[in-house]
Amino acid sequence: MIVEAEYRTQVQTHVPMETHGIVADWQDDGLTIYASTQHTHSVRDEAAEYFDLPKSKIRVISDFTGGGFGAKYGINNFGLLAIHLSQKAGAPVRMMLDRREEHVSAGNRPNSLQRVRIGAKQDGTLTAIDVISWGSGGIAGGAGIGFCYNALYPCPNMRTEQYDVFTNAGPCAAFRAPGQVQGIFSLEQAMDELADRLQLDPLILRDRIDTKPTDDMLARAHERKVAAERFGWSRRRPPNADAGPIKRGIGMAQAQWVYVVSPPTTVEVRVADDGSVSVYNSTQDVGTGTRTVLAQVVAEEFGLNAEDIGVFIGDTRFPWGPPSGGSRVTASVTAPARNAAYAAARDLAARLAPLFDDADPDDIFFADGKVGVRGKEGAARPLKDAAKEAKFGEISKLAKRHDDYEGFAVPGELSISRHGLGGVQFAEVAVDVETGVVKVERIVAASDCGRPINPKLVESQVIGGIIQGVSYAIYEDRIMDAASGHQLNANVDQYKMVGSRETPAIEVLLMEQIGAQSSTDARGIAEASNVATSAAIANAFYNATGKRIRTLPMNPANVLATLSA
Repeated sequence: MIVEAEYRTQVQTHVPMETHGIVADWQDDGLTIYASTQHTHSVRDEAAEYFDLPKSKIRVISDFTGGGFGAKYGINNFGLLAIHLSQKAGAPVRMMLDRREEHVSAGNRPNSLQRVRIGAKQDGTLTAIDVISWGSGGIAGGAGIGFCYNALYPCPNMRTEQYDVFTNAGPCAAFRAPGQVQGIFSLEQAMDELADRLQLDPLILRDRIDTKPTDDMLARAHERKVAAERFGWSRRRPPNADAGPIKRGIGMAQAQWVYVVSPPTTVEVRVADDGSVSVYNSTQDVGTGTRTVLAQVVAEEFGLNAEDIGVFIGDTRFPWGPPSGGSRVTASVTAPARNAAYAAARDLAARLAPLFDDADPDDIFFADGKVGVRGKEGAARPLKDAAKEAKFGEISKLAKRHDDYEGFAVPGELSISRHGLGGVQFAEVAVDVETGVVKVERIVAASDCGRPINPKLVESQVIGGIIQGVSYAIYEDRIMDAASGHQLNANVDQYKMVGSRETPAIEVLLMEQIGAQSSTDARGIAEASNVATSAAIANAFYNATGKRIRTLPMNPANVLATLSA
């Protein structure tokens, strides 16, 4: 059995709520940069290189970043220009990209043309996969389809070729699971078509072929079962079952991403002599709640509430922090934060022990804002009062993000764990075959997330990834003038994105996957939550209409062309 098809995906631009921007302030004693960035240290390091300054003379501050999705690494040309002008003027210089500039020059998810051939036995066992893809990242490389074909399903014969086609257009940039979104769109549709040709339920086919001996494979098997029951997969009907112009269908697709960590990450925890606790790291918050998870982890070691912890991030004067990319921040910062907090709490216990009749420091506990001795809980006293009486000045502890307990599969500054990330999404759509309008009505997503430090924040990440995936599948499309090379819809009016009325009902099922790899076992979720959405919607489109839509976006023009083919 051979399934063969051609798939096309479009260019998607990042469109963060806050455009790229920088304030450069060159003074005699050093350079201060305020940046909307996903990595304070990459901004500092590039500025040091271009202006021949020691890194110690450059300070980068990013209190909050209004989204980036992969495009806000480094200092960029406008940043270098702002620094140069500040040096000449002797005054701060601010540069912010306007919306058009953001569309055309700040990055994009490249397009793709993919030709896929998959061979399988009658029982569904894969025998060969052959994929060739072309994509344009404009003037930049990196327009591939990721590693999903090599990583998701085991196959004895595999060949993938990925080519960049250079054009006179803005450069691509990393964009929430680079390449995987395009690759999964074709792979999971091809698997769905294979199941249909073999007259198998798509879930049964995946149960047979999703057999790589990894944690993420085991997680996906559980996620398929749980999410299918919650979604109501048993009500799936044959394709094109509805009479009339509005046709409904359901579909599913799987996601795969790597679990990555930045081992240079270092966190400092301080305890002042009034009992107040603070935590320091130079990573930035791009809207994911990094401050909150750091506060939660540190507070737990001192028996305090998260709001009692001072959290100081987004400043290169603090210990080295990871970039906000690859779903790595929480996995990188929470373990050293907990380890530093533990060390500081034990040091504090030793200093407070004399106040409790020279109790053994190991018997000192912290809970509910108090400190006491185990077995004498009634004598516990407020931590702030005990700290003032002890007069110890300040305690400071540093901890680095160590290797995973099992070691990394690929070690380095960007270390890849032996444990992966997965997810399964089920989608329900309504297709108006007269107008070509596709409406995504409901999505159920099951995602493995390690140990969720803050389930509400994790759920929010998944919801955001799905919304972005719906927007990519149905609406977003960069329109270029072939003659001039200019983008014709470089705005937020003609560049259509999903809005509140187009957002489906979304249900998130968080699947804890405890791999016992660090002191928190936290993992990222952003990439994996965005990967499967467009493929799940495309498979639901087939179930609704009996036609395979292999071109994105699923706008009326592409839908009507598919239906009439």
